[in-house]
Amino acid sequence: MKELITPCLWFDNQAKEAAALYSKLIPGTKVVAQSPVVTEIEIAGQHITLLDGGPMYRPNPSISLYYVCETEEELKRVWEGLSEGGFIMMPLDKYPWSEKYGWLSDRFGISWQITLGAIAAVGQKITPFLMFVGDQYGRAEEAIQHYTSIFKNSGTDGILRYEQNEQPDVAGKVKHAMITLSGQKFMLMESAHAHKFAFNEGVSLTIHCNTQEEIDYYWEKLTESGMESRCGWLKDKFGVSWQVIPTILGKLMTDPDKAGKAAQAFMQMRKFDIEKIVQATLE
Repeated sequence: MKELITPCLWFDNQAKEAAALYSKLIPGTKVVAQSPVVTEIEIAGQHITLLDGGPMYRPNPSISLYYVCETEEELKRVWEGLSEGGFIMMPLDKYPWSEKYGWLSDRFGISWQITLGAIAAVGQKITPFLMFVGDQYGRAEEAIQHYTSIFKNSGTDGILRYEQNEQPDVAGKVKHAMITLSGQKFMLMESAHAHKFAFNEGVSLTIHCNTQEEIDYYWEKLTESGMESRCGWLKDKFGVSWQVIPTILGKLMTDPDKAGKAAQAFMQMRKFDIEKIVQATLE
């Protein structure tokens, strides 16, 4: 069963190449679905969508993937493979929070935080990591309260705060936090350093809904003080991009007799309307 929330990574005609690289480097990774635009991979039971959306958006470190390696061999293989042609932001080294940790952007611009540790300590192998910088600095705790109020089976696992001697960050702000949303783990932090990036559509979070009632609920909650876009996309009040989509869409888009009609219908929509999409495929 697919998770309620899955990361979506934006590529410029490189999704299949990225899927091949990740499958080669990361143990147990497999491609579970593929179309001309969308490639879906599964890593340790977790699903990630790779979207060939064109040159419009580029991923950046505002949302990264926190990846736990349980052996030195896996860490070496993954680090070397992902850093080739990429950019290292924090070198692989010993840090106060990990015996071995590093932060990089791979050759496609996808940001990874790679650490040596036990999956049991986090609860999952890959965790979306949201970084609040610039205009969003100081809003991480507000985001934690907002997100945990929206999703069922949610809560705050822990918050580590900056101390007085950690300038330019403000004492009490969120240095690192882990939360649970619908049983899934997410990490957040904020940084006052002069980072030249912000949340954008390059990495979004997709909510998979079985019913129109669920679509309506998440759309209303997440567009509050945010912004609607098209085809199920929105930005919340922190600038984080979400997609709220019906699970039936996957089935319709893999049916050659219905895919075109379904796409023609939802391309006219902001919020998805399941009944109208299904009806369009029957005409």
